[in-house]
Amino acid sequence: MRRRPHSPTSARLWFLLLALGGRLAAAQADVKLLPVAAPAYTPELGFILAAGGVMTWNGDVGNVSLPRSSLTVTAGAGTVGAFLLQTRLNAFVLSDSVRFLVPLDVRDQPDHYFGVGLSQSLTRALGADTTAMRRTWWNIEPTLLRQVAGPLYVGAVVQISGTHVRDASAGVLADQAFQRHGPTIINTGVGLTLQVDTRDVPINAWKGLLVSATLTGFGAALGANTTWYALTLDYRQYLQLGRPGSTLAWQVKYRAALGDAPWSELTQVGTPFDLRAYRWGQHRERTGVTALLEYRFMLPFPSESLWSHLGAAAWLGVGALSSTLVPDFSSVLPAAGVGLRVELLRRVTVRLDVGFGRESRAVYFNFLEAF
Repeated sequence: MRRRPHSPTSARLWFLLLALGGRLAAAQADVKLLPVAAPAYTPELGFILAAGGVMTWNGDVGNVSLPRSSLTVTAGAGTVGAFLLQTRLNAFVLSDSVRFLVPLDVRDQPDHYFGVGLSQSLTRALGADTTAMRRTWWNIEPTLLRQVAGPLYVGAVVQISGTHVRDASAGVLADQAFQRHGPTIINTGVGLTLQVDTRDVPINAWKGLLVSATLTGFGAALGANTTWYALTLDYRQYLQLGRPGSTLAWQVKYRAALGDAPWSELTQVGTPFDLRAYRWGQHRERTGVTALLEYRFMLPFPSESLWSHLGAAAWLGVGALSSTLVPDFSSVLPAAGVGLRVELLRRVTVRLDVGFGRESRAVYFNFLEAF
């Protein structure tokens, strides 16, 4: 596979696009560090100023093509009084026979809870007396994967998350699902994951596929408030259309929360990592499925050109929720959107996405692709 080398002009492009950001090449060999900043808007956070950086290291050894490890960090503050921190570590070691993936999210924000089920989330009026609350929540989910044979990986996952609600409105306090588990919830779980991964570059694939299944169990013995299980099935495929950088990608993702799952851990549809068009946390139920089709396009200029680091994306998607294991498609959440892509480092992009849904819209700034 021919990979486009990184050009320092990508940082200049980011300066031109956002007037914020900079580039720093680390002194250590094969380590690259780039800070960036950008504005964004989401329904739940209002207008945001987000700043952070991306670091990559290692990669190809001699004639052997290996994925580069990466660490992204984003911190931001919103006009509604929200604060967020998000990091993503993707480490590929021992010639990619071992993978260590660590997503971390921390938020403190004014929030809204619409209840459980699509019928409630679509009809309950947004308001200070009906849905409002302030919520602090966090989630960290380290996963260790070991290559078994070829593209087959097996591994273990640990998930630690929590939610603390204060200043809940009368409508939130009267909700039965909220009353059952209360304003403070701790989840600690361990699980197993199985993956078949043929993607050329896991953090930004142009071709290949990923099929994964993860089952995680939570219980009092591990420090959780309740006993429940989460099953996640994820299928992604990437098709290179003609030249490198022109990619048709699609994803179907299914998640079911089984047992005494608290309201905060039910499956959510309409997030910055799937439909990208709805208020994060508005639509939740035991079972959810999303299907997305996305076209990604990097401009066809020589790699040394400034414009070769600029691209775009467009997607269509749909989501469905259900109280049973079988998704209910009688009422769905549609989504469509377009986005800007800027390649900061080789195959490491930052995205600015604008999504439109069912009486909803959102603008997201984030590192790496949504899937």
